Amino acid sequence: MEKEKIILDVDTGSDDAVAIVCAMLSDEIDLLGITTVGGNVELKNTTDNTLRVVEWCGRQDEVPVYMGTELSIAATLVPWGIQGMTLPHREAGGESEFSGIHPDHLPIPAPTMKTQDKRAAIWLVEKLLSMPDHSVTLVPVGPQTNMALAIRSDDRILKKIKRVVMMGGSHNVYYPTQGAEFNVWADPEAVEIVLTSGLDVTMVSLDATSDALLSKEQAAAIRAIGTKPASLVATMIEQRLGGAEGSVDYENKSVGAALHDPLAVCAVVHPEVLTDVWDTSCHIDLGRGMAYGETVLGRNYMLIEGPDGEPQNLPVNCHYARRADSEFFYNWVYDILIKDRDSRTV
Repeated sequence: MEKEKIILDVDTGSDDAVAIVCAMLSDEIDLLGITTVGGNVELKNTTDNTLRVVEWCGRQDEVPVYMGTELSIAATLVPWGIQGMTLPHREAGGESEFSGIHPDHLPIPAPTMKTQDKRAAIWLVEKLLSMPDHSVTLVPVGPQTNMALAIRSDDRILKKIKRVVMMGGSHNVYYPTQGAEFNVWADPEAVEIVLTSGLDVTMVSLDATSDALLSKEQAAAIRAIGTKPASLVATMIEQRLGGAEGSVDYENKSVGAALHDPLAVCAVVHPEVLTDVWDTSCHIDLGRGMAYGETVLGRNYMLIEGPDGEPQNLPVNCHYARRADSEFFYNWVYDILIKDRDSRTV
């Protein structure tokens, strides 16, 4: 079976750490490289955390890491806009109420490996242009600034991209505002660039990721695998159980920790993990009002005027996942970690 070639774009973060582990260790994925972006924590920390995870898993000679951009394309340019792309409750130079979910530094050793010399958007263009047409899946699980900059820099890369599977967007579950999900809210213009690029886009929304919750019992089972990658995954689940999200019961579901980002990685190789997927028109509110960054889904009831003056449906540009199979997701993560353990003992 040919492996799925992916480029992972992260703002590491606890759930990004699990996404990186799964992407590196899965025998179904060929991870071409990782790019970092400011988001859950500052860029210097998302990059440091990414390097920590790669080295912790022993992949420092196989997986290159490219530092991306700190700031959004446009959202930080006006006084009433987003003041940076990090979690909104973080005090400058201090901790936030979400530090238990996204610590500045993951609880594993500082890395000795370094980032590559090229910055993310430049490498993305060069790497994609070197690849066959429709061969690479982009998996952005943070703000999508790097992806948007690459697309705007050289649209020849579009034909090289097989599809985009992003973690972001919201329909019924929101954070950090009353209408927006964080990855989209942090750089709404970047997501709109991706959505209007003509690429095949799957949006693994906050609705879906909040459906795939992992429990403390599952964390204990993962820890019992006994490897360094498994211990890191278990720790990340436990941190999220102990943080703000650990006490949330989404739509009367059983309480657990939502590991948003690895669900998008899972969906690349196992799209069946996503359920209730809408093929829909999807755009981002860029009006800089209260709904700034909101994911606007236009199903059949949203019409535009066609060339003949008659109403027509908005064009479909997104596969929007609203639900997920929690048991399938857990088994996928667990199986990757078991196979990795077994491969180390052969």
